[in-house]
Amino acid sequence: MISNPTEIETMPARQGTIRLTVVTPVFNEADNLDRYAAEVTAVLLNAPGINARVLFVDDGSTDGSWPKLCSLIAAEPRFSAIRLSRNYGAHYALAAALDASGDALDAVAILACDMQDPPATVLDFVAAWREGADIVWGKRRTRSDAGWRAKAAGLLEATLRRHVMPRHSRFTTGSFLLMDARVLACLRQFREHSRVTFALVAWTGFDQSVVLYDRQARRAGASGWRFAQLLNTAYDVLIGFSPMPARLITAIGLGLSGLSLVAIVYLLAAWAFARVQPGWTGLMVTLTFCFG
Repeated sequence: MISNPTEIETMPARQGTIRLTVVTPVFNEADNLDRYAAEVTAVLLNAPGINARVLFVDDGSTDGSWPKLCSLIAAEPRFSAIRLSRNYGAHYALAAALDASGDALDAVAILACDMQDPPATVLDFVAAWREGADIVWGKRRTRSDAGWRAKAAGLLEATLRRHVMPRHSRFTTGSFLLMDARVLACLRQFREHSRVTFALVAWTGFDQSVVLYDRQARRAGASGWRFAQLLNTAYDVLIGFSPMPARLITAIGLGLSGLSLVAIVYLLAAWAFARVQPGWTGLMVTLTFCFG
């Protein structure tokens, strides 16, 4: 709130070198890490105007991911990593990495290590950030995923856009994004137990922009996201961010209570004009009304 109408909040200059932290969750991705490190080094770490570093978070991998990360860190000082004690899930791993990313940064980007999201797109994120966007979403223009996955993701995004997320938000359902340090500071204050990263970022508001990109096919390993995880994400977002489930339950309850009034009239008529078991009418009236 500006107390003096002559005061104007000025945006920080964004034309100098950006201090960028790239957060990358890892879960059983040993076969992808060498390629990831090579491409990120060539595209991001050596990009002009960007002082970038990479923070890996190993989400309890059971393959050779952690030893591979240790070797990458030993070879490149701009790589660092944290390791969780077990597999907690991607969104919890991201929360741990974002908390550990420090304050000496201008922006943070989230980039998966399976190379389906191109590191070069992060350069477009930075360009949009320089133009004033506090949140930059990567939106999939094309994708090589299975048909059911693309349709399910599209249905989820349409549902969340209509019933859950703030109006005029430009969010996408993936966590391929860049956020300004101010957004990160807000995000760190959310301590929800059931976490969905893109929903929490969208909920902060701020100026948003979208960068279109072509999602690549996975070259090694298998995705940890299954249909069950997609349903679980939809459930967590709907329950955690939308009043729609509570309103729907209330509407159903009121409807059943209304119908129960008709049933109560019938039960009272049966008690008055027919022979019924003693106590049956009172029990059924109570159950019928209270069920709604």
